[in-house]
Amino acid sequence: MLYIFISFLLLLSSAFSYISTNFNNIKCQYIVNIPNNYTIYSSDNEEFYIKYIYGKLNTKPNTSSNSQVSKSIKSKNNNQITNPNMSQKKVYLTFDDGPSKLTLEVLKVLDEHQVKATFFVVGSKCESYHYVINKIKSSGHALGLHSYSHNYSILYSNFENFYNEMKRTQEIIKNITGDEVNIIRFPGGSYKRLNKDFYNYLENLNFKIYDWNLSCGDGTSPTPSSEQMFINSTENYNKYKDIILLMHSRDTDKNTLETLPKIIEFYKSKNYKFEVITKETPEYIFPFK
Repeated sequence: MLYIFISFLLLLSSAFSYISTNFNNIKCQYIVNIPNNYTIYSSDNEEFYIKYIYGKLNTKPNTSSNSQVSKSIKSKNNNQITNPNMSQKKVYLTFDDGPSKLTLEVLKVLDEHQVKATFFVVGSKCESYHYVINKIKSSGHALGLHSYSHNYSILYSNFENFYNEMKRTQEIIKNITGDEVNIIRFPGGSYKRLNKDFYNYLENLNFKIYDWNLSCGDGTSPTPSSEQMFINSTENYNKYKDIILLMHSRDTDKNTLETLPKIIEFYKSKNYKFEVITKETPEYIFPFK
C-alpha cells in the first residue's frame, strides 16, 4: 500500500513538472514570436500601437500587395496602396507631431536631397508655427491632419470629438495656407480605433485615412539610435511595392534628423520614387471590422 502511495506521488510530481515546463515553453514561444526588439505595452500607450501591434501586423508577408484599394469597405480593409497600373515603386516619407523648429531642419535635408514628404501636423502646434506650415507648403510638400490636441482621452472618447479635432486643425491650416486639407492620420494609428461605422462617418465627411507600413521607431521609448532607426526603416522594404514610412519631426527627434539622409539615399539606390500623399493617393488603413 505504501509502495502504491509513493508511486502515485511520483506520478503526480512528474505531471506537475511536465505542465510547468510546457507552460513556460508556451510563454517563451509567445515572446519569441514578437518581432525582435519589441516589448508588450499597455493598450492605452501609443507605443502599444507603434511597436507591438504594428509589429504583429507585419509578421506575415503581404500576399496581396498588387491589389489596389477600391471604394468598398472590404477593399479598404485590405490596407493596400499599390496601383497595379503603375510599375514605379514609391516611397512616401511621412512626419507626425509637428510642426516644430526641428521640422525646419527636416525641410532642409529634404531640399538638399530634392525629395518631397508629407507632414501630419497637430493643430495646437500650427498656431505657434505659422511660418513652418507656410514653409512646408512653399517647398512643395504635403500637409495632413493629426488632431488638434493629440490627447487620446479627448480625441478617442467619441466620433464627434475626433471630428471636431480634425476639423479645427483643418481650419487652422486653411487660414494659414488657403488650402483645405482632407488627409488624416490617427495619433497612434487607426488599429483598434476604427470600425465600419467610424470609417463611414469619416468618409461621408470627405476625410481619407493613412496609416503606415514601415516605421523608423522614433515614436517609442527609449528612443532608438540613429543606426537602429535606419534598420527599422529599411530592413523590410522588399515586403511592399509602395511604402509609407512613419517618422516624427518634434524638437526631440534629433536621431530621426540624423538618419534621414541615409534613409533617402537607401531608397534612391533601390529606385524608389518619392511622392507626397494627396487626396488622390489610395488610402492605407490597418485592418478593421
